[in-house]
Amino acid sequence: MIAGIGVAILGILGVVWGARFAFNLRGAADRAVARRNDVRAGTGARIGDLTMTAPSTIGPRVFRLCGALVLLLSPLLVLVGLVVATRG
Repeated sequence: MIAGIGVAILGILGVVWGARFAFNLRGAADRAVARRNDVRAGTGARIGDLTMTAPSTIGPRVFRLCGALVLLLSPLLVLVGLVVATRG
């Protein structure tokens, strides 16, 4: 029963996280791209690879797509968690 509730909670959190990225709420995807570029630039400067200091070609569209995928599959996780919680 506890495991089912835990899985359902993870599914709910997945819905929230997926919606945040899929709909770019409060600039989540834009901030993720900026953070990725900053980390790449820092790593490139640390190891001396100047090609890593250029901005990444992965844009916010990829993060929004991943968020949409999580948003679509998380209700299934909630359903599985509720089934396990009620059966156990």
